[in-house]
Amino acid sequence: MNFTLFSRSMLAAGLIAGAVSLAPQAHAADSTTASNCQQSGQNDVIGRLAQREDCLNSRVQNYQKQSQEAQAAREKKIQDLKDKYTNAPANEKARLQKQITNEQSKLTSLRDQQTQRLQKLKNAPQEQRNRLNTLGNKTRGDVSNFLNGGL
Repeated sequence: MNFTLFSRSMLAAGLIAGAVSLAPQAHAADSTTASNCQQSGQNDVIGRLAQREDCLNSRVQNYQKQSQEAQAAREKKIQDLKDKYTNAPANEKARLQKQITNEQSKLTSLRDQQTQRLQKLKNAPQEQRNRLNTLGNKTRGDVSNFLNGGL
């Protein structure tokens, strides 16, 4: 009786330790968590999670910088077209107005896409915590079921 209880406890501890050590790698193929960050040699779960969150934060900052530069370039192009429109002859104004409208719609769609992507990147750490919590709950349930008589 005591040996069975001891062996079940050891097996349960092994299951928990295995699940916790594999948790950060469970969704490693997820494109939102793949990053170019360097590994810092942190081997514990908390360290890896903190490293991943730092990488995601740096990706958000880099993306924000790139998107601001792209928006500024498009706005400059629109302003150049407006300047041309001001000095253009009457027969060319319609064509320039069409280009201005086209560039403004591209700028609007670019901003919408960037907002959605930034929101996705900012939500990635919370989604990671939710996946880890779900895995922990599942593991606790499996261990509880195992200790109470079987899988």
